[in-house]
Amino acid sequence: MSAQAVQGTHLYILTLEKPGLMSVTRNGTLTPEEGSTEQDVLSQVYGSVTGQDPRLAGACINFWLLKPNRL
Repeated sequence: MSAQAVQGTHLYILTLEKPGLMSVTRNGTLTPEEGSTEQDVLSQVYGSVTGQDPRLAGACINFWLLKPNRL
């Protein structure tokens, strides 16, 4: 099985912060739905991360990267 079959087509890195309280960085790969925009993907990832830890609800985005997952 190839790495492409296991990993998504895009790499993302997201850092969120609640100033003075906490910050978190998450990364991974995903394959966006056809026709998705970068804003769609950001909303999806943000929702996933904040959904896993409700303390992050309303957190500021300090860093966002979305790029093709290839060398």
